[in-house]
Amino acid sequence: MELHYELTGQDFADFNLHYFDNSSAVQRSILIARISTAAIVIIGGTILMTLLGSLSLIPLAGYLAVAALFFFGIPFYMRRRVAKNALRIVREAENKHLCGQKTFILHENEFELKGEGEHTSYPYNTVQRILSDENHYYIFIGEKSGVIVPFSAFRDKDQRTDFYGRMTAHMHTPEAVQ
Repeated sequence: MELHYELTGQDFADFNLHYFDNSSAVQRSILIARISTAAIVIIGGTILMTLLGSLSLIPLAGYLAVAALFFFGIPFYMRRRVAKNALRIVREAENKHLCGQKTFILHENEFELKGEGEHTSYPYNTVQRILSDENHYYIFIGEKSGVIVPFSAFRDKDQRTDFYGRMTAHMHTPEAVQ
């Protein structure tokens, strides 16, 4: 099977956002940032009010509101930063190969990705997992790196299903399960 498609900056941003949303390590880091930032605001505000001798409910309620804003706002802010940074990365000259025209070819023992400035073959046993969202397949070659195949590369749903079946069949070979 051979697929021809164009990979856009938005596809690259979607890949990064999918990783952001589904990585337990990233989500754990965000939770720690949310809790620690809110705690710093509350504790710092309480200490400041105590030192100034103005500890009362009204300023404390203000600090609690600011802490809640940080607690609930950090994930939205971080998600927006991930998307902006991904788009910035693909605009940089040394990363031009990330987007553009791609050719994805399934062979017997490997798959191949060709595009501007790249021609890489991947043995099927390097595939760690295949995930998808509403518009893409993400074929993870490493923990944070992968190949993006937009659904627009397929002529119809049957071809998309066939592609997924072929990829997962290769993943379940003895060489792929290590």
